[in-house]
Amino acid sequence: MKKSIINRIIRIILVTLYALLVMKLVDLGIPETIKYISEVPVHIFLFYYLLFFNLNVEGNLFFDRYLNKKMPWFDVPKKRVFVQLSVILLWTFISIGLPFLAWYFINGQSLIYPQAPVVIFIGSIIFLLVFIGVSIAINFFKQWNTSLLNAEYFKQEKLKADYRVLQNQVNPHFLFNSLNVLISEIKYNPKTAQDFTRKLSKVYRYVLQSKHHDLISLKKELEFIDSFIFLHKVRIGDALEYVVNISDEIVHKQIPPLTLQILIENAIKHNIANEENVLKISIESDANNTLIVSNNLQIIDTVDSTYTGLSNLSKRFELLKKDGFTYGKQEEKFVVSIPLISA
Repeated sequence: MKKSIINRIIRIILVTLYALLVMKLVDLGIPETIKYISEVPVHIFLFYYLLFFNLNVEGNLFFDRYLNKKMPWFDVPKKRVFVQLSVILLWTFISIGLPFLAWYFINGQSLIYPQAPVVIFIGSIIFLLVFIGVSIAINFFKQWNTSLLNAEYFKQEKLKADYRVLQNQVNPHFLFNSLNVLISEIKYNPKTAQDFTRKLSKVYRYVLQSKHHDLISLKKELEFIDSFIFLHKVRIGDALEYVVNISDEIVHKQIPPLTLQILIENAIKHNIANEENVLKISIESDANNTLIVSNNLQIIDTVDSTYTGLSNLSKRFELLKKDGFTYGKQEEKFVVSIPLISA
């Protein structure tokens, strides 16, 4: 509020100085033979002249603010230009033209210097066009900046929503198969069934908690994967080999939760795993703080690969604005490179 009052005072001072400048230009054009003779004293005339000039500016600024609400520049720019110019001309005629007309009749239908009203009217129009033009430019860029901020806000909200959808797509994949295995173990191997239940509970707790995180430490993800691998080894036994070889320096870096689960699940789903064809999965780190997940290729021909899980992962890294996620066949292996994110 205080800033608004200060701005208004500064504006009145600037407008007053300009009005005096216009009057000085009129005075320079008046022949020396013409003297000020009027029913209205000069100081009274000067007071009302400055009053109406400032009223002209304040009124136009008021209409400008009103039009910003009712007719924003971004919505109808052509119509706004036409209406704005019409308002400037009309209000200038009302606030400048009509007072001079009244002064004309007060002075017995005569003017001391007929060119004076014309010069002042044109001067006020020029000033308003410049002054309101600056205001328009400021309002335009404010609205433009606001629209950019709103666009960025909605974009971020959409990215967050998209990210949650991607997370939800990977959550239930392993659960139903695990329940079938559990039923079998309860019947034939009760001791293993207890361990299996504890691991399954740990895995599912992690899955539920991960919904609330965009990133999670590699250490926690690997602890989760140990339990996840246990569930599969109970089902397929020694047909699955799992090796982890990463440096201690990177365990505190972060990745999107359930990243490794998707990769391991894909490897198990699309490759043969039995005693004669052992599926070997490895997780390693390199010198570039990149995680390398690979498995030997023993493709199951009857399973169609849509790469949906990998596409989801790629999208997740894209939403996180992190480059470096790649996947593909390399010789006899399928290799995925995962860029690690600093905490």
